[in-house]
Amino acid sequence: MIAPSNHPIPLLQSPQEKAVVLAFLLALCALSFALKHHEYKAFLGKKPLELHAQVLLQYPKNGHFVLKLKDTHNNSFYIISKEDIKDLTHHFVRAWGKMGRCSFWQFLKSCYFYTFKLSISPKSDPTTPWRSFINAQHTSPLMANFYRTLFLADPLDQRLRQVLIGFGVSPLIAISGFHLGLLSAFFFHLLSPPYRFLQQRYFPYRNRYFDLMAVVLVALLGYLILLHFQPAFLRAYVMALGGFVLVYGGLELLSFWLLGLSALLCLAMSANLVRSAGFWLSVGGVFYIFLFIKHMPKMPAWLYALLFNAGIFTLMLPLVHFFFTPFGATQLSGILLSFVFVVFFPLVLGLHTLHLGGLLDPYLLPLVHLPLHLKSFSTPPWFLCAYVGLSLLAVRFLWAWVGVGVVGVGLLGYLLIL
Repeated sequence: MIAPSNHPIPLLQSPQEKAVVLAFLLALCALSFALKHHEYKAFLGKKPLELHAQVLLQYPKNGHFVLKLKDTHNNSFYIISKEDIKDLTHHFVRAWGKMGRCSFWQFLKSCYFYTFKLSISPKSDPTTPWRSFINAQHTSPLMANFYRTLFLADPLDQRLRQVLIGFGVSPLIAISGFHLGLLSAFFFHLLSPPYRFLQQRYFPYRNRYFDLMAVVLVALLGYLILLHFQPAFLRAYVMALGGFVLVYGGLELLSFWLLGLSALLCLAMSANLVRSAGFWLSVGGVFYIFLFIKHMPKMPAWLYALLFNAGIFTLMLPLVHFFFTPFGATQLSGILLSFVFVVFFPLVLGLHTLHLGGLLDPYLLPLVHLPLHLKSFSTPPWFLCAYVGLSLLAVRFLWAWVGVGVVGVGLLGYLLIL
């Protein structure tokens, strides 16, 4: 039987090991960016080219339609159609044309693509049956959109987005490491009874936790592929897979090195992640979780959990408001609603499995019409750089950890005054 060690050792023990691994991953990242720059050069050519892509988003603007596309190499483009076309969201298309003026840095996020001809591709999206399955359980399009976002990472309706931001729960709805943890626990407990029955009769020598987590990770890999390697979930999955190997190798799990190496590995897999807000917020969230666990003393579980949620909410404020500007006092409710979400997510997952997904719609739909007052605040780049620098120092020094807390609470107080 394989069992985790009671005395875990560091992931990388010597400075030489750290230097070699870091150099290797940085080399992979450099190669990834070099290949991406080669793709960028191809789009800069004078000749028109054909773009094979999926429509992620479609919306009307100034009498025409704007479509956001993602091609087979994970590059994003915006195109404009002046024709009265049907909703092509999630369809695969072929766009013949040329990329507009766009720097390489902008290319890593999205560029405009001048389209001379647009046609629908016969290729189908594997998530289409799942969307139909969710839609069939809801009479309200808003509620269907809410659950498609929750389960399939679909773009959220603007009205719902404002409500979720106002209540401070948009990070919970966006598929990330929190979802991965809840899904892992859900499937682990679901599979435990039949596995235990078989284990006692046929293979009592096996490690139940190891076998079930291996099965869960395979299932979550399928989910990751279904989500088209959604950035935050990709980071979470890479860390979960690394953590699985570390635990059963007797190595330290809560490691800042694991987080850093996982982030570099993700960037090596997809250079576009360097411009993904979801990816960096996901990395930042785990970083501050590790900081909290490292520095906070032992206390009653209920108090620790409450301070944990409040602390992560506060410490993430400078980073969150660098990417997103809305803030309101009602966002503080997200500190308590995160406890509710631990029950809500597996509950609605089970209800949809039983084809009872619309059961809670009459109670959730009225929340869309609640008046919420949000102000706009953007973290200045110089402030963010100083805060991140102080946060990195907090990995080693207690005084820096205290400073990070003071800055986070100070910013929260400033935003509440606004």
